[in-house]
Amino acid sequence: MKRSLFILPFLLFTIQLHSQPLQVQLAIQSGLCLPVFDFAETNLETGSFALPGFTGSVEAKMVLNNHWTGFIQGGIELNPIDVGLLGYEKVQADPFLEDLYIRSDPFKVIHLMAGPGYQTGIGKNFSLEGQLSAGVFFSSTPYQLYKPTYQLLGDKFYEITPARDISFAYGANLRLMYEVTPCYQMALTNQFMHSKASYDFMNGQTLRTDVRNISLWNISFSLILRLFEMKV
Repeated sequence: MKRSLFILPFLLFTIQLHSQPLQVQLAIQSGLCLPVFDFAETNLETGSFALPGFTGSVEAKMVLNNHWTGFIQGGIELNPIDVGLLGYEKVQADPFLEDLYIRSDPFKVIHLMAGPGYQTGIGKNFSLEGQLSAGVFFSSTPYQLYKPTYQLLGDKFYEITPARDISFAYGANLRLMYEVTPCYQMALTNQFMHSKASYDFMNGQTLRTDVRNISLWNISFSLILRLFEMKV
């Protein structure tokens, strides 16, 4: 009898826990992708000469009891390259190079991230959510076409083809949400993500590996749709 009385509170707690409402939501996001730290640096050793670009993502989110959340997100970031500064730095580094014209595709990252979060109300119709995330970056360096002007004879042009890598990534999100109706919300999302990638390039018969830090700060407008709710 005493053992039954001891177990009863745990059974009631378990039943209550497993009867919490679980909301399933879909967030569609797009906005500005800002390169930060080494990714935005303009030096040949560690920098990537990245400029502000575009980000877009889709996120599936589960909300337990209006507070604890879990999410999985996939998206893309496209950052143009500052070809003017890149060409200038290469000319400064090569005493035989008089001028350099560069055409470049953007630096591309496809991210897949997931993690937990917590949200709380901060006023009428407003709420704030924080998230931690981990996942992978599928990144690709840009295709670039170089047209150099040498003091001596040299190639009229040459190209650098893209290199790719899959690397571990982590980050954190902070989202301010406004409930327009019970069915959907609008939000402003700040998202930071970081990864370290390695890219292999062939220079003649020599293999060169460039290690680059990819740090991104995304500022996105979000539309969050409430899909359905169920008991768990």
